[in-house]
Amino acid sequence: MDSPLVTVGIPTYNRPSGLRKTLECITKQTYLNLQIIISDNCSDNPDVLNILREFAAADKRIIYFVQEKNISIVPNFRFLLNNASGKYFMWAADDDEWDENFIKTTVEVLENNPDVVLCMTDVDFIYEDGTTKKSRLDRGFIHK
Repeated sequence: MDSPLVTVGIPTYNRPSGLRKTLECITKQTYLNLQIIISDNCSDNPDVLNILREFAAADKRIIYFVQEKNISIVPNFRFLLNNASGKYFMWAADDDEWDENFIKTTVEVLENNPDVVLCMTDVDFIYEDGTTKKSRLDRGFIHK
């Protein structure tokens, strides 16, 4: 199987520790053909920029943008999508933790099923005390 480019877009704002965790998860994916783009929505915490510089220097797949002013949530998400180059696109929150095979598994499903246009997974919430809770995603909008 050819490895199509997957763009992972990460919007961030003032959450350096979450951003670090997310970037550690994304850069350690077993699927390697990634474009990782981050849009910092004008954070006033200098640690965010330091983390962006650190990860971009260590991994050439990372491109980051720092907005000159806070452009609000939806425009920040749109900015990432508009700057994506991949065949596939996925957003990652700046507090996400993903299994190392998450992207590989998702791409395999999409590539092997040309009629599939969207891939959704279950979500586990991980709390600061280490407890987890399974989430039930509302898939009521999906019809066959």
